[in-house]
Amino acid sequence: MSVRSTSATSRRAAALLALVLGLSAGALGCKSPGAPADAGVQGLSPVPAPAGLIAEAFLPTPDATWAKVRALVGGPAALLPGSAGALAASLLGLPIAVASEIDGNVPALGVAVETPDRPHPRAALGVHVKDGARLIDQLTRGEGARFRATPDAATSIALLEPLQGTSPAALGVLGNYLLVAETPGDLTALGPYVARTMPQAQVPKEDLAIELPGHALEGPVLRAARSAWDRARGPDGAPAATAVPLAPMIEGALAVLGDLERARLTLTLDESAHLRASGTPKPGGGPASKASADLAVGDVKPLLDLPADALVGVLVRDRAASRAENVPKLVDAVAGLVEGGLPPAERERLGAAIRAASDARGDWFAGGVRFDGAGPTAFVRAAVSDRAKLEAAIQDLVGTAELPPIQAALKREGFRVSAGKAELAQQGGEVRRVRIEQTAAAGQPGGAGAPPARKGAPGAGPPPAIELHYLIRDDGLFASVGNDPSAGLRSAVAAIQGESLGDAPAMKAALAPLGADIAFALVLEPLRLVASRLGQPGAGDPAPVVIAAGAAPAGAGAPAALWARADVAAAAIRELSRLGGAF
Repeated sequence: MSVRSTSATSRRAAALLALVLGLSAGALGCKSPGAPADAGVQGLSPVPAPAGLIAEAFLPTPDATWAKVRALVGGPAALLPGSAGALAASLLGLPIAVASEIDGNVPALGVAVETPDRPHPRAALGVHVKDGARLIDQLTRGEGARFRATPDAATSIALLEPLQGTSPAALGVLGNYLLVAETPGDLTALGPYVARTMPQAQVPKEDLAIELPGHALEGPVLRAARSAWDRARGPDGAPAATAVPLAPMIEGALAVLGDLERARLTLTLDESAHLRASGTPKPGGGPASKASADLAVGDVKPLLDLPADALVGVLVRDRAASRAENVPKLVDAVAGLVEGGLPPAERERLGAAIRAASDARGDWFAGGVRFDGAGPTAFVRAAVSDRAKLEAAIQDLVGTAELPPIQAALKREGFRVSAGKAELAQQGGEVRRVRIEQTAAAGQPGGAGAPPARKGAPGAGPPPAIELHYLIRDDGLFASVGNDPSAGLRSAVAAIQGESLGDAPAMKAALAPLGADIAFALVLEPLRLVASRLGQPGAGDPAPVVIAAGAAPAGAGAPAALWARADVAAAAIRELSRLGGAF
């Protein structure tokens, strides 16, 4: 069989495979032994799962799901094929006349396996057809024949070989399933399981469902995630400066990922796109079980209490015990940015300041970003458990910038840090500021140690100075940094009693379904964000994107589970499709 291997044709074949296997490695589906076998494969008994199975995927109603995709994307999507059968025929280079033979009301099925000799998983897709024998006749007989059918003795798959040219993928027919894979070997290795065993599985209710077993999560999925994190770290293993605050969270998530017994991914489409992921921890009290039991969860109210003009908002909940565990990791991350590391005394002082601030704050913080004509401003509100202790801890933390190794690192990068009071009255407490500024020695052309001046528009590059304003009250720590920190701080304080995100109908509707098991939530308005970046603050239609994660307790016979979700509004999908040139 001649299978075209150019990148363009590989993308065409991959596009169809991605329809079912779009979230890559998955796992064993939930079998229902009592479910009836498909009429087209009666007499073909089920076969065992292939070695290395890491994914089973189900697209229960291809035609209905494709119609939802076209409606969500809108615009140019109207020019695409109107049915899943026509789409499959187009992608696979089949005569358009056979599109009517593809049954878009019966689940399309996919499977993936990992093999040691391949850099990526092997996959196969099965698309149900109304009559397998009739499909073979249409493709191989008559004046319009484009293929020859060659039976594979071991599997009974009729391998379809192009009479002229090449095919974008390996094709075959078994029973009433058109099988698609990257190579003929993948087709014969995986096709029988797709066509003979998977049709007996219980059909999910979602538009797409993928399940992942533990060996897939702790194997290829974890390796891919860790590889991505490693790329964000420095050559010596320390995270880049921008990733320092996230390092403990990311390391913890990787440990949890490798300790899941199974996970399930689903996609549901209506007026928005809803992606869901849930994972069941392995028994034995490992990182996933510990996270499920110890994760601080609650409702979305702190996020709704952010200022109404926030275009990005984030909520994080954590317990004192988990914050204490992360202190050494944060110290290691900061120390990794200092050439030669921190001496023991300075390291202890830094750790004590971080530990005290961690102990004194409460179990959640929420932050957001707003844009005006001059640029972005970020603001934060955090719960406070001990006001006096937190005030002293932050003062100590700011003071660590004066430690000689840290001061030398800042100087080497061309920065200087200073602190003092800010002139901002009527906020219910003393407002303080931290100023970070570029020094003439390293930050300006011609200074000692300065890099060669860059050519470009006047004023290009980072601002010469940036200020952080913060205020600690019994009802929270408030802080703001960016283009206008004074205005950002006022806005964060006023939002508690005044206009907030919770007063915006689109935001309230997008966040309300999250419930009371939230440990992390992120909401953003991509269309308004783009408009603000283009100098049109306030423009753009509401189209929230929500990403959240948490833990659901065990109950009603269901085990405790970790969950994550993403909800994307239709308007955002249309704009992303337009900007990405997807169609």
